[in-house]
Amino acid sequence: MKKPTVEELLKQIEGKEVQAEWDRRDELMKRFNGLSRSTLNTYQKEMEEIPEFKEGILKPTHSVTWINLALFILFLKWKEENRYRTRKVSASDFLLKLEDEVA
Repeated sequence: MKKPTVEELLKQIEGKEVQAEWDRRDELMKRFNGLSRSTLNTYQKEMEEIPEFKEGILKPTHSVTWINLALFILFLKWKEENRYRTRKVSASDFLLKLEDEVA
């Protein structure tokens, strides 16, 4: 089975009406159809290492993890922005650029 690209995942999620602001890991994998557990683990660890995205992960206990949907989508867009770059865009610069585009 072919895994979907980041663009396909973003198109799927952006078209849906989001009920919850935070999702557990299993629900997030259902919402982003095709997102594997190992990829989610990698993304979660990466988000936890970046101060701008760290706030999007809540771990109240060792077995419960909540992920903020809005920050997760921004994280995916940031990863997409840096995909083929040798000089990566920092998360803070990326978020500032988004704020400027919105304003």
